[in-house]
Amino acid sequence: MTNNPSVSAQPEEKQDKDPPPQPSPSSFKCSPTNPVVSCSLKRKRPLKIEIPNLLQEIQANSLKVRDVTPRDEAVCFSGLGVGVFSVKGKKKFMEDTHKIVSCLHGNSNKAFFGVYDGHGGKKAAEFVAENLHNNIFEMLKNCEGNKEKEEAVKAGYLKTDEEFLKQDIVSGTCCVTALIEGKEIVVSNLGDCRAVLCKGGVAEALTTDHKAEQVDERKRIENKGGYIEFHRGAWRVHGILSVSRSIGDAHLKDWVLAEPETKIFQLTPDMEFLVLASDGLWQEVSGQEVVDIVTRLLVGKRLGASGGLSKENDEDYGCVNVSPSSKIRRVSLVKQQKEISQSPRCKKNIDDCKDNEDEFACEKGSPPSKLRRISLVKRISMKPESPSQENAGFKKRPSSAGLMAACKELVSLAVSRGSLDDITIMIIDLNHFKCNT
Repeated sequence: MTNNPSVSAQPEEKQDKDPPPQPSPSSFKCSPTNPVVSCSLKRKRPLKIEIPNLLQEIQANSLKVRDVTPRDEAVCFSGLGVGVFSVKGKKKFMEDTHKIVSCLHGNSNKAFFGVYDGHGGKKAAEFVAENLHNNIFEMLKNCEGNKEKEEAVKAGYLKTDEEFLKQDIVSGTCCVTALIEGKEIVVSNLGDCRAVLCKGGVAEALTTDHKAEQVDERKRIENKGGYIEFHRGAWRVHGILSVSRSIGDAHLKDWVLAEPETKIFQLTPDMEFLVLASDGLWQEVSGQEVVDIVTRLLVGKRLGASGGLSKENDEDYGCVNVSPSSKIRRVSLVKQQKEISQSPRCKKNIDDCKDNEDEFACEKGSPPSKLRRISLVKRISMKPESPSQENAGFKKRPSSAGLMAACKELVSLAVSRGSLDDITIMIIDLNHFKCNT
């Protein structure tokens, strides 16, 4: 077979040809004579799209239709004197965080607790969880008197806000924190996270929400040149943010403060536990309902687990505190034991933690009335742990089981009533601090 040089050279001849002439501007117009070619020409895409650092937290896939996933992403922790339960809401990512720092400076009677409700992303809440407590501790050094301590806590919040703003991220977070040392409790908040105290079986609100709809907050914002606009069912700063105070939110920082409100008080015998939670709970469950449920489950776990209080258990708990409040009818331990043993028990629908907490079944039933609130708390003596130990200075005991059961039941109640937000609940048993002072 002979080679045909004209055929083999043909591709090279095509490559040497000049490119076809570019069409004139007039050819881009659609006309009856040239309807296809002129209208099918496409513009070239740019080689690279630069995304400003300010928007680096916005995910590209956040604009897609979000798949509906079960609300089963839960985080839980329980230990001596504290229980935490956290569950993701309708958002694609969990934006709540929390912090527990126990045995501060080797002192088993000093601890820090915080719940942080992020918005616009999780970066702000994560940053605050890692840095706020350290900044507060630093500012509180050598402080005396409540006024100085309030200013020190405020300085710790402002320093954390300033450090986060340097990262040029637009997200923000609401906060509620509690610092307990001996019999002194320091509670602070920003935004709509709340702290509720159980005092003699009655709920006492320790914080006030910072919302754009509040008259004083609205005046402050308008005096600084900002405005409040009703959007998506709520009054919002510049039509965007419903809270008027937070850490972060760089785009609204001229009007959204990071200055907390702080309350300092002394622990008294009738104070039983403290609840810190994000607004995903408080939108659906009242403070008194929370106190009633926690009280019922704490008593149930402590009496029902062993069928009563034995002498051995009494020694293990360290001390028993019964509220002296005259409003509460004291019920004998025998009657309590009988009532609890007869009440039906069920497992909650949120039981996804991986720490073998099958014993955290809860008792179904109506919350007790004011006459039946029982202020009975048995304590576990805490052994000193190593300094600066975080989220680990606690050991699980029956009281911890009651705290976790209460957290889970409260989350389930809020979800059943329609809460779609992330929910984080932290319950602090104050009797632990009574028994170690």
